[in-house]
Amino acid sequence: MSRKSILFIAPAFFGYEISITNALIENGYDVDFFDERTSNNSFLKAIFRVKKSLLNSAINKYYKNILTKIQQKQYAYFFLIKGEVVPVWFIVEFKKLNPQSKLIYYTYDSFNNNNANSLYILKHFDSCYSFDFEDVKLNPVFKLKHLFYTGEFINNLNKQDKKYSISFVGTLHSSRYKTIKHLFNNIDKTFAFFYSPAKWFFLLEKIIKGKHANVKWHEVSFEKLSRQQVAEIFKSSKSVLDIQRSGQTGLTMRTFEVLAAGATLITTNTHIKEAAFYDPAYIMVLDDLNDTEIIGIKERIDKLDAKMEPIFNELNEFYINNWVKEFINQ
Repeated sequence: MSRKSILFIAPAFFGYEISITNALIENGYDVDFFDERTSNNSFLKAIFRVKKSLLNSAINKYYKNILTKIQQKQYAYFFLIKGEVVPVWFIVEFKKLNPQSKLIYYTYDSFNNNNANSLYILKHFDSCYSFDFEDVKLNPVFKLKHLFYTGEFINNLNKQDKKYSISFVGTLHSSRYKTIKHLFNNIDKTFAFFYSPAKWFFLLEKIIKGKHANVKWHEVSFEKLSRQQVAEIFKSSKSVLDIQRSGQTGLTMRTFEVLAAGATLITTNTHIKEAAFYDPAYIMVLDDLNDTEIIGIKERIDKLDAKMEPIFNELNEFYINNWVKEFINQ
């Protein structure tokens, strides 16, 4: 029996788009993947976000080329993530070529962080999913769907010695640095990794916009850690701090990666209490990072079992090979 085909379009995001592609293939589908953006140059990525119209000519040429490549093939599904760049005309043409295809939309960002194109195209999709609690509440077209974890984070050692009391790995933005420094200064055996996409971007934020005034150059990396490196850090941590973006209520990828790695999650996202898997034995929620709360966190971290058993078996539905099934089993 011939395998069904999926057209998958998504922005490049830390290699997760490749992991999703592989998960779809593992589930028995042929997948044609195309990056949503014409380029992943950090400057152009910013333009796509704030003023996409400046790049319309290049975008239209790029999607005409995709249409040429796919027009002789029939697809069972069109799976789109984010949708900040894809033109409406392309979606319309795809539907003409594939009238039996199901169109599925997902976003791992809140619409506070997406551009207007993401909302404008939703009417063309059969199923729409968002990871953001508030966006789902405000827009009935959405079904809530959390993010996932990949195989690197599964702690197969079951119990692993912990090198760090608490760690953080993430992009430098908003007030993350200040919050982390304030907390970590009161705890022993910490690890913090701050990533910025480009030196010019960090300079713009620091010098021109006046952000990150207290962040020293040597404290920022302009090279990403590999996913395997991040996984090893989490597996070697008693706890991991996760701070969501301002205006975002969805649970980050880190949420599931940390728990799968066998570490306690410390998060600033109070919405996690709405999740079916929420368990205060494994998840600490920061309501207000004042001195009293910091003392309480330190005391809880000190009491954590340095060889806590992972709970990824309880999160099996969020393992990426299982996570994709909701999209394609419809």
